[in-house]
Amino acid sequence: MLRLLAWPILCAMLFVLTSCSNFDKEFTVSSANTTIEVYTDGSAFVSEHFDILVKKAENYGGVYVDIPQRFTDASGGVHWRDFELAAARRDGIDEYYFKENNVPGYSVYIGTEHCKSCSADLLTGVTKIQIAYWLGRLVRQEGDREVLFLPAYMGRVHGQGAKKTLTLKLPPGGTVRPSQQDRAAAYDITRSAPNEILVSIPVGKADRELPDIEIEYPAGTFVTVTSGKRVQWWLSDHFLPFISILGPLIVGLVAILKFRPYWLVPAPLITVDTKITQSISPALAAYLFRNWRADAAKAAFMASVCQLAVKRTLRISSLGDDAEASDLLAKQDRRRSKAGRAKWYDLPAATRLVFNGIAKEPSAGDRRRVKNARPDVRDELHRTVTEEYQKIRGKDRWSLAAAASILALGIAVAYFSGLLIFSAAICGILMVLLTVVTMFRHPERFPVATGTSEQFKQAAGLFVGLPAIVIAALSYIGTTEVISEQRPYLMAILLHIAGIIAVLAMLRMPTPKQRQVRNNMLDLSRYISGEINGPAMSVECYEHYLPFAVALHVEQRWTERFNLWRESQKMNAYAPDWLITS
Repeated sequence: MLRLLAWPILCAMLFVLTSCSNFDKEFTVSSANTTIEVYTDGSAFVSEHFDILVKKAENYGGVYVDIPQRFTDASGGVHWRDFELAAARRDGIDEYYFKENNVPGYSVYIGTEHCKSCSADLLTGVTKIQIAYWLGRLVRQEGDREVLFLPAYMGRVHGQGAKKTLTLKLPPGGTVRPSQQDRAAAYDITRSAPNEILVSIPVGKADRELPDIEIEYPAGTFVTVTSGKRVQWWLSDHFLPFISILGPLIVGLVAILKFRPYWLVPAPLITVDTKITQSISPALAAYLFRNWRADAAKAAFMASVCQLAVKRTLRISSLGDDAEASDLLAKQDRRRSKAGRAKWYDLPAATRLVFNGIAKEPSAGDRRRVKNARPDVRDELHRTVTEEYQKIRGKDRWSLAAAASILALGIAVAYFSGLLIFSAAICGILMVLLTVVTMFRHPERFPVATGTSEQFKQAAGLFVGLPAIVIAALSYIGTTEVISEQRPYLMAILLHIAGIIAVLAMLRMPTPKQRQVRNNMLDLSRYISGEINGPAMSVECYEHYLPFAVALHVEQRWTERFNLWRESQKMNAYAPDWLITS
């Protein structure tokens, strides 16, 4: 078939998405003649000649010749033929050309090379277009017979009903098979020579479908196909469908691996993991225990203050809102000795941040009100704790690799199915919608420009650029026909896009290690409350877990357990040096 494109209308911002055609007003296909010479290895050399009447002086500057490769034979099998371009000429002279992919095969453009400074118009009158190429895989085995099949793609001319003739030069010994359809109404077949068949296709309606020509030969007429070649053919037949389903399969695998830990019911713990409190800060424990709610900020702050006290970095009067801090470890003390440096840098980043916030507060004598520092460090404390949580997560490289693989597969499906620009238009619309939604939900990510020129650029991009992209993409989608063979692959591309979104959304899910840390915080709360076993009580154990008890809001229960233990040990009154006494 032959398809000719009209002068493109440039639409707004997306030049590559804006070609619109006006075929009937610019071109007429006068005739189409093809010579197909079939060889005994099952391949053929094809030479096609088209007479094109150019009716308008302004036109696209060239034509597209469609070369089908993927087809369904009379038995229902889907095959992919090999194709190799030999020549592309206009009026007998070698012409500029390029190839594009589509589902049936290739679209070969023949005409003037496009550029910004050159004219791309064909002269009015009759123009002769010639294309020559090799085709392979034209023979299939059926029992003890070999069948040469020639898909009648010349019978379908886009938008036109021109007269066409095909001259078939064949190996001897072939018999034309009767078609299941009414071939007499479709075309005439005459044997013009012992090994030559002439097929005449009369003028008919546009886009008509004609039956294929099948010629039966005795076994052994053509070269025997090796097993390796058959495997290669099978892979090429199923390549595009395979990569079309591979992307959704990867998404399903990622979902199974992500959600699998939720399906598994862990065995109930009878003791707390003592290592968890050595790897995370009390501030992170507060946020995890409260599922990152806003009320976790106060608990995270006070838990950090408590840790500073038990680590002898400062002294506090109490753990309440009216607490005061004194005897802050000075900078020179942190640097004076290795012990001081080790004590300081062994503290989590969130705890050091709270210390610096308290140190900046004005003091009355040697005392500072602890709660006065909380508003100043609240936002920075949340960011620091978030960074700590992300470090526990680690880099989820396999999920990112899965998203990149799905993207590559989607691009490959779009490229080989001829839907690359169509898919880019869909992605352009989705990106604009995502940008607009993000602007409303997270305006802090889009700071307002300060300068006049920057404000103008920002307004132009928002009120002109984004709508222009959407209009151009919708214009291309609305004016581009998706043929029936492309529709399954368009659905596959949409599934790939949805799969990428799903995988990126699953990146926000907690990793197994992050879930383990949060579950351990729940177990730690049960241990402090005396519900499960854990480390034996001692002064060191009490002070070590006291900041976490503050973070989990069970410090009173933890102190009660400590006092009961102290009484059972007949221990004198507990007066720690990190607590300010009256």
